[in-house]
Amino acid sequence: MPSVVVSIMQGPLCGALATMLLYGVICMQTFHYWQAYGHDRKILKCLVAFIWILETVHTALTVYAVEFYLIMHFGDVANLAYAVWGMPASYVIGFIIAYAVNLCFIWRILQLSQKRWITICLAILATIRCGFGLANCSLSFYYPMWKIFRQHVFPTMVVGWVLSAVVDSAIAFTLCIYLRQRRTGMNTTDSILNRLLLYSINTGAITSFCAVLVVIMFLSLPNNLAFIGFVQVQSKLYAISFLASLNTRKRPETTNQTAPAVEGVAVSFMPNFLTSKTSSYQQSSHLPPIEVRKSIVMDIYGDAPDIGIDSTVHESEC
Repeated sequence: MPSVVVSIMQGPLCGALATMLLYGVICMQTFHYWQAYGHDRKILKCLVAFIWILETVHTALTVYAVEFYLIMHFGDVANLAYAVWGMPASYVIGFIIAYAVNLCFIWRILQLSQKRWITICLAILATIRCGFGLANCSLSFYYPMWKIFRQHVFPTMVVGWVLSAVVDSAIAFTLCIYLRQRRTGMNTTDSILNRLLLYSINTGAITSFCAVLVVIMFLSLPNNLAFIGFVQVQSKLYAISFLASLNTRKRPETTNQTAPAVEGVAVSFMPNFLTSKTSSYQQSSHLPPIEVRKSIVMDIYGDAPDIGIDSTVHESEC
């Protein structure tokens, strides 16, 4: 009995604990997003809310599945041979989250590259991968016994998770290529792009590594459900990477710090230590000061950089 419980529940239990930990990170990231980027477009805010709701339901179903086996039916070994409905339902939600995040990253590639054939190929691969995942989950409802389920989904399970690793790696690699091409030589913009490059590489590497581990565990441990722990965690990694990429953005700000007039010209970027030295010039000057504003806005989602100078002439009586 102990060996059966360990082989069946060790993977799901560890996955549930890691899932709850990562769910706390997702809640923190979501709260920060709503505090800092409340003026984003409605479609982006709706997508963030949609992913957070799905992650909440996913976490609740994961906890319910562990509670079903270890608390509600404690000591009932016969129930361990069957999958409770909460497990495949949580996997369905996980595949939907992964598909939504993949489409978001693919849309970002479209904005950066302006090449539709690349995004169409990636979107087709992501759709096929999601189709394999949903098909495997639907089969678990028809074949709730683990042994029978494994016999029916063996080929689709391996192909689906191998394709998952390929899709995640391809999206991360393509994003890195076009983000590097967007470097402008400006320290602020390049630092943001470097952070995005780091997030893209880490996201693709971690999610691909999880997919590879799922395949390895599924093939090497036929009587063990250790692979389920990595399946549970992967959806959280997608949501964390998506929210991290949103929270990395720097909100456009306009510099409007005006120094005292130097021979009638007020320059926004002049340091304040010129105040004492130019006070005599300001008193004797009769020229209208000119306030120069320079704003640089870079959309990390792929729009071209917008660099503009807004010069406004203000007349004053001296």
